[in-house]
Amino acid sequence: MFSALRRIAPLLVAGLLSAGFAAPAQAATTCKLSVRASQSLGPTYVVTSRTSGTPGYRVTRTSCTTGRRVVKAFHSCRLRKGKKGRCTTRVLGYSCTDRRDPGLASDFSFDGDVVCRRGDARVTHHYTQNL
Repeated sequence: MFSALRRIAPLLVAGLLSAGFAAPAQAATTCKLSVRASQSLGPTYVVTSRTSGTPGYRVTRTSCTTGRRVVKAFHSCRLRKGKKGRCTTRVLGYSCTDRRDPGLASDFSFDGDVVCRRGDARVTHHYTQNL
């Protein structure tokens, strides 16, 4: 009886995993903000993406509350070096990259795309900084 179970158990596990019972990949969640809240996180505006213009940010494998804290901490770090400054240290354990498109920069403002990572957790947003 036990030897039969030992032979069948790996097949059962493989069958369950291939049938879709494995943990699904977690999709990104959009965390919405009011226009006023999107202006209170450090830069002039925080939006989900350059094209949408919807106030908010996106999180994967973390909560919207944590995402908001990361966005605010990132911009606090960045603004310590001036409005054009860059954050080069970890914020709340997240490592962030800030990509700025020179084609969107002017004498009055610039835009940036930020991705903050901590293991599998992600917080992404687009921002506009008026100078």
